[in-house]
Amino acid sequence: MSNTLITFIRHGESYANVEPIVESLTCRGLTAKGITQAHALAKRITAEQWQYDVLYASTLKRAQMTAQIIAPSLNLPITWDDDLHELRVGELDGMHYQDISQQYPTFDNAIKDVHTKVAPNGESWNEFALRCAATLNAIATLHTGKRIAVVCHGGVIECAFLWACDLNAGFRRRVAFPVHNTAFTTWHHRVSPFDQRLEWQLLCHNNHTHLTHA
Repeated sequence: MSNTLITFIRHGESYANVEPIVESLTCRGLTAKGITQAHALAKRITAEQWQYDVLYASTLKRAQMTAQIIAPSLNLPITWDDDLHELRVGELDGMHYQDISQQYPTFDNAIKDVHTKVAPNGESWNEFALRCAATLNAIATLHTGKRIAVVCHGGVIECAFLWACDLNAGFRRRVAFPVHNTAFTTWHHRVSPFDQRLEWQLLCHNNHTHLTHA
């Protein structure tokens, strides 16, 4: 009986969300609005008395800042994990989208051709999905039966759907699972009441009601 709960939290609004620049390791972190969003989530966590056992976070600056803001509300230390990074873009890091389209046309086809790297030293969507699956499986296995919070990125949350539903990366050619900044998505690994098999049950997706005034 697993009874494992995982809540994925997307980082607050980052500069890369509002400016036409790709940011990975060059990430400048959250905008003023993103900081406000993270504090709004922290207030919700406190008001609703969320109870979690562990808190993981990506080491990219936008996720770091978000995790550091909400960690006191969860009363948990942060476990940093590089493998929770967004899609790794390699040589595109820090580039303007206009320049990317001219120099690296494969970037625009990354979803259509999930086996092609977005750029030299970057990942394909298939590699990204496999990395996320391995990382999430390791976290879930290490903390079986626990309540896990994970501060990460929109792409990681989309890959979590592929992982939980046992889908390959090619599924992303037709279906998307968008998520708002600081929204959370929660999965519960439980025994089915019908046939006793273990299943991942989606409890909520893209819940961001705390942003009404943020």
